[in-house]
Amino acid sequence: MLHLSPFNILQLEPNYSSVQFNQAIIFCKDWLNGKQQFTFHTSGSTGSPKKIELSRTQLEASAKGTIDVLQLSSSEKIFVCLNTQLIAGAMMLVRGLVLQGDLFIEDTSVNPLKNLPLHHQLTFASFVPMQLSALLNDDDETISKLNSFKHILIGGTSISNSLEEKISRLKVDAFHTYGMTETVSHIALRKIGKEKYFTTLNNVSLKKDDRDCLCVKSPSTNNNWTITNDVVELINEKQFVIKGRFDNIINTGGVKVQTEKVEEALLYALSKIGKPYLQAFITFMDDEIVGQKIIAVLQTPKLDEHFIQQLKNELQLHLTKYEIPKQFFPVIDFEFTSSGKINKKVTLLKALNSL
Repeated sequence: MLHLSPFNILQLEPNYSSVQFNQAIIFCKDWLNGKQQFTFHTSGSTGSPKKIELSRTQLEASAKGTIDVLQLSSSEKIFVCLNTQLIAGAMMLVRGLVLQGDLFIEDTSVNPLKNLPLHHQLTFASFVPMQLSALLNDDDETISKLNSFKHILIGGTSISNSLEEKISRLKVDAFHTYGMTETVSHIALRKIGKEKYFTTLNNVSLKKDDRDCLCVKSPSTNNNWTITNDVVELINEKQFVIKGRFDNIINTGGVKVQTEKVEEALLYALSKIGKPYLQAFITFMDDEIVGQKIIAVLQTPKLDEHFIQQLKNELQLHLTKYEIPKQFFPVIDFEFTSSGKINKKVTLLKALNSL
C-alpha cells in the first residue's frame, strides 16, 4: 500500500512495479502541477469504451459535491482501491487532493483489504459491488476492517437485494452511488439500509426525456444537460428511483420487458430455493418467432432439469409468462469489465461455447 500525503507526492517517482501506484502518482503530480484537462474512458459495459475529456473545474465541482454532503475534512485518510484510470478511482484521488488529506493506494483486487491491519485508521473508501460481495463473504476480521471506516461508497452498477441486506448490517455508513463518467462520477447517493431513493448532491438538476430516461445538469457537467439511458421514476426535484436501463429493455413478442426486473426476481427465486450464493443475469437471444428471447445465465458448472423447473415454479409467482426466461445457461465463471461490471456479451458467448 502506498501512502501519498500533501507533502510527498511531488517528490515521488513512478518507478513502482504496480500500474495502480504509477498511475496514481502521475495523476496526482499532474494535478498539483496545475493540469487543466484530463482524459478518461467509459467503462464499456454496454458497448465500446468512449474517450471523454473532462476539465479540472468539472472534477473539482464533483469532488466538492461529495465533500459537502458527507462533510469530509482534511483529516480524512482515503483508501483508493479502484482503478485510477477510470473515473471512480480517479475521483477518490481528486477528493483527497481537494481536501489536502492523506491518500492510501492499494492494487485493485477482489479483496483489497487483505493487506490492511485489523485496527486501521482509514476513514473513507469506495468499492464496486463485486468487491463488497467478496469482502462480506470473508471472515469476521474482514468485516471488522470494513466497519472501521467512517464512510464507504458502493457504485458502478446495481446492488442485489441479498448484497444490500448484508451491507445494511454493517456499522459503517454505506452509500450506493449513482453516476457515470459523463457526470464525473456520482451525482446522487442513497444510504443503504436507510433510504429507498437516490438523493442528489447540491446544485444538481433533474428531468426526464420522452423515453422516461434521466437527464442531469450540474456544475460537474458544465451546467449542460447530460442525457442518460437510465429509466427512472422522479420522486421530487431531488430524488429518484432507477427502474433500469433503456438499452436493457427486451422486446419479446411485442411485450417490453425491463431486464433489471427479471434479474431481481431471478436472484430472489434462487434464494428461495436455497441457492442465494449463485450469481445470475438476464439477457436475450435473437428468435425468429418472438424477435428477442429472454434467457438467463447462471454462474454454476451445470444445470439439471429438476433445478430449472424449481426455478421456473418460483419465478411464476413473481413474473408474467412473457418475463420468465425461456432458456437457462450455466457458465463456470463470469467475465467482468475493468470497472467490475458483468460483461454480459462475453460471458454469454463463453457459456454458449462451453455447451
